[in-house]
Amino acid sequence: MQVTELSDASRVSPAALAALAADADLPMCATCATQYPAPRRNCPVCDDPRQYVPGSGQAWTTLGKLIEEGRKNIVMQDKEDERIKLLGTVPSFAISQSPFLIETNGGSYIWDCMGTLTPALVDYLTHLKTPLKAMAISHPHFFSTSLTWSRVLGVSLFINSEDRHWYQRDDDLKPTDKVKFWNGKQDIGPGVTLVQCGGHFPGSSVLFWDRAAEPAGAKSADGSAPAPTNGLLLTADTIMVQPTQKGFTFMWSYPNMVPLEPIEMLKVVQSIQHLDYGAVSSAWPDRFVRHDAKKQMLESVAVYLDQTGWEQDDTEHGALRPKATGRGRFLAG
Repeated sequence: MQVTELSDASRVSPAALAALAADADLPMCATCATQYPAPRRNCPVCDDPRQYVPGSGQAWTTLGKLIEEGRKNIVMQDKEDERIKLLGTVPSFAISQSPFLIETNGGSYIWDCMGTLTPALVDYLTHLKTPLKAMAISHPHFFSTSLTWSRVLGVSLFINSEDRHWYQRDDDLKPTDKVKFWNGKQDIGPGVTLVQCGGHFPGSSVLFWDRAAEPAGAKSADGSAPAPTNGLLLTADTIMVQPTQKGFTFMWSYPNMVPLEPIEMLKVVQSIQHLDYGAVSSAWPDRFVRHDAKKQMLESVAVYLDQTGWEQDDTEHGALRPKATGRGRFLAG
């Protein structure tokens, strides 16, 4: 994966710099990168059992301090599709969130957020080949500094309404902010759709990009081959690509290793069955199933049910029932 460290901030507008400076001293949790409108003792996001407070205790920082400490933003180019990039921070910060940037024919979109936003990244994102149109957040662990990003970049920010009570800057919203709360299904651009799946959080969502609808001509990163045309599903923590990049798993709490209830897992998978996807990427680099992803999704469902002591019956909707025999039986009773 080609990695570029950003340093040029010469084209950033005074308005963008002012918006960045306005939020630079707001408290940010050093563990999860959630930004708050005012100082507080604890981070409710980390107090929740789906996240964690480290043994060293609650710690705080600010966006301004991160920049003063010398942290840089990087751009990581996907190898198979020149239109896909991941954004990151060096040295790493918080849970190493790495949002996606997809550059479609109808505009560019950011999927998820991270704590660090440097002037150099603002410069990069405001001078894309296809202008940035919007950003969307999958779930509360990636809410981070998203309001600052939206204000600085001047784009709409999509957040699922069922997780609004987790949005720590909700009381800080201004009439001029472009935050859009949605539920169910939401088109945010041509061929780019958000789908609410639930599971990890009630509002946990995925982003679907219909690459088959894009004009021909896109290439791989090195220009040696055409870019893929199969539908791409960006799942964040809603569905996690396994390290093997050959299957998927489903968790209620990733850091604390608490699996998702099988019935909730099935609801997540059923919510995306109508989508024509062939590739899936979840949170963080090198979590990418590039081919036959829908087939591998169904195979992963079967493994998950087997190992948790359940199976689906032969009815139309495949109702769950405890397995009578086999591995995982002790979990089904």
